[in-house]
Amino acid sequence: MSNNTNSLPELNLRVILIGIGLSIVMGSANVYLGLKAGMTVSASIPAAVIGMLTLRYIGIFLKNSKPGSILEANQIQTAASAGESLAAGIIFTMPALILIGIWQEFDILLTTVIAFTGGLLGILFMIPMRQVFIVSNESNLKYPEGIACASVLEAGQDNGDPKQAISIIKGITIGAMFKGLISFIGILRGVLEIAILKGNRIIFFGGDISPALVAVGFIVRLNIAVLIFIGGALSWLIGIPILGNGLEYATNPLDGAWEIWSSKIRYIGVGAMVIGGMSSIYRVRNGLVDAIKVLKNSHSSSSTKNMLRNERNISPKSINILSALAIILVGSVYFYITQNVGIALLTTVIMVIMAFFFTAVASYIVGLVGNSNSPVSGMTITAVLFTGGLLYIFGFSGTEGMVATLGVAAIVCCAACTS
Repeated sequence: MSNNTNSLPELNLRVILIGIGLSIVMGSANVYLGLKAGMTVSASIPAAVIGMLTLRYIGIFLKNSKPGSILEANQIQTAASAGESLAAGIIFTMPALILIGIWQEFDILLTTVIAFTGGLLGILFMIPMRQVFIVSNESNLKYPEGIACASVLEAGQDNGDPKQAISIIKGITIGAMFKGLISFIGILRGVLEIAILKGNRIIFFGGDISPALVAVGFIVRLNIAVLIFIGGALSWLIGIPILGNGLEYATNPLDGAWEIWSSKIRYIGVGAMVIGGMSSIYRVRNGLVDAIKVLKNSHSSSSTKNMLRNERNISPKSINILSALAIILVGSVYFYITQNVGIALLTTVIMVIMAFFFTAVASYIVGLVGNSNSPVSGMTITAVLFTGGLLYIFGFSGTEGMVATLGVAAIVCCAACTS
């Protein structure tokens, strides 16, 4: 960002209202997509497009209104992205409380507190890592979706290439057309799949026709798209025939393929994710140490009058105070849902450690493959495994152990998503 953009308007009432509206829309869309497909898509790019166009048309209709700046559009897409991220954090964890019979319906107040505290911790833990992952960026992370979002914002400015804005509008039109033909008119099918029995093995082939997922393939680079495809091919084309006994599902091989994936294949993915997470933590170990040093140095402040606005951070002292308040609130939630002081204290400690580490892992992966490809659900399952194992070691089990485990996973998931 150049010096002249440092004086542009950034945060005002219209930005807040548009950002809230888009966060509701994008959050609702991601709730649907996450529950249906098991993954979510970053709202940054579509929110940047919509926010950019909204600001421009507001300036046209209200002649006395100044046209929106690139910083205002960036704030709008940030608000929308935060909304969809928290939605992802909730849908991967909280429905489990209903599935295991703890809740009969969603507790809106408790869900809100978990989303708020988890999201806040993700932001606070990310601030000291900003210097490592973004400014210094010794790992040479590409941030594919961040670059795409920046291109969208630049295309919306007066000095941007109008052809880029036209391409964005064409993409919206094509995506909306395909989605309409699939979901509303029904001319196209959203899912194509077939499974046959070959000897005692199930052979499966299929896929989803999703404009959102196809768009993700355009945004990320070819090597990342190939890696994702390899993971799916290994799971469905090789893993299912090897690990499943098709004779058990002779009457319906398709249901058998999904059952084998649900009961065996995805746990292999979780195991691979655990190793990948450990590898990511090892890669960013120096950055984690630097971030902890920043948090410990509570008397320093990176926010000075002489610094450009986009280079300022809130002080380490403020980060520590806000983090402490959020942790106390989370501990209170854990005590409320378990009614056990010991398990509440233990789960709070586990949550802080895991949220900090997975914030780093999530930040690293986003810089590597983008937010839409960040396997947050896998990180959440990893959190469930580690938390459940530790609680079992300390002698906590049964209903309170399950509730506490899901409580830790919910906060960790929200923190990882938001960071």
